[in-house]
Amino acid sequence: MRQILFILTISTTLFAGPDWFGYYEGEYDFGKLPDKSMYFSYNKLRLDMDSSPSDNIRISADIIYKQFNGQTELNFMDFINQQYWPVFPTEDGKGLDTLSNLPYCFSDTLFIDNMFLEFHHKLFDLTLGKQQIAPGVGYAWNPTDIFNLKDIMDPTYENTGISAIKLGIPLAGRTTLSGILQPKQSWDETTQYYQLKTGIGHYDLSALYGRSQLIQNKLFGKTTQARDLYGFNLEGELFGVGIRSEAAVHRLDYENDNLQYEYVIGADYTFANSLFIMAEYYHSDLGSPADKTVFDDYLVYFAGERKSLNQNYLFNLVMYPLGDLLDAGVLSIINLDDKSAVVIPQLIYRIYQDVELGVMGSLFIGEDTDEFGYQEYGARVRLRAYF
Repeated sequence: MRQILFILTISTTLFAGPDWFGYYEGEYDFGKLPDKSMYFSYNKLRLDMDSSPSDNIRISADIIYKQFNGQTELNFMDFINQQYWPVFPTEDGKGLDTLSNLPYCFSDTLFIDNMFLEFHHKLFDLTLGKQQIAPGVGYAWNPTDIFNLKDIMDPTYENTGISAIKLGIPLAGRTTLSGILQPKQSWDETTQYYQLKTGIGHYDLSALYGRSQLIQNKLFGKTTQARDLYGFNLEGELFGVGIRSEAAVHRLDYENDNLQYEYVIGADYTFANSLFIMAEYYHSDLGSPADKTVFDDYLVYFAGERKSLNQNYLFNLVMYPLGDLLDAGVLSIINLDDKSAVVIPQLIYRIYQDVELGVMGSLFIGEDTDEFGYQEYGARVRLRAYF
């Protein structure tokens, strides 16, 4: 890693006038569970470099250092009700033993988040390297995105770059054909993604196809399925209301009778007094029915290998500016299957032009066996300063 960072730093000096920028971010989190409280925090420094050695070439990279404090070792089992804890036979075979400890740790990290080259030609645009790839138009969920997984309690937070080859070909009018390859160890494992996007009036539409592997790590090993994805995106405005929709059909193991449907429908509106409201409904056949949820469902979901624990959700967001420097808002996520919810009030205060302070709370509602019912409440403070 140090060699890569050294080579990157030296290589940038070969180009005239690279731009350097970035930010410092400090975050402090508190969470209350039925039997314990947790406190953890981190300090993050992001350094970006951007250079254009010619009119047709752009080279960009960023390095992130993240240092953790407080409770850096957590127990996965603390976040789910004991009803879902798996039970094993004891070593002597005469009884049963419950798994009650599955630790995971936060460790200080230094890594390259993005590092790519863009080449612009009159016939195509080519991007090579670790880059931002964000298909889809949904705010909290993106069924057509097979590269990233959003945190639904913080959907706009930046994603980690994806190592890929991206080719975009402009066609007539507002139409573009693009393709993405994410190389893996073999062609069968390599992710392919193709999109045809066009614009009609106030609307942007796209049809897409993707091929990848759906991998889910479970307690007793992992499952790997070949996946074909057929998708459609729509985004636009109707009578002043912003509308967006994504739909994806997952064909697993190349079987036409093994189809899983996933879609999101959303709308937003800004009133004359600047009050902003948004709502999204999300459905996924890949999620578990609430009455059939087991430990492996939690394990796969928390590992980021599935967009939701269950199948039906509602996301709501209300934001209102309290002057030029302060925004207040509330977002909520409702699990429509088990009727649990989390409500998250937040304040965003711009202390200076390039310094922003965010404060948010979280109140969990539901039964102990529900997705959002087991945790009780939490709080987060995040300070970010750009340079």
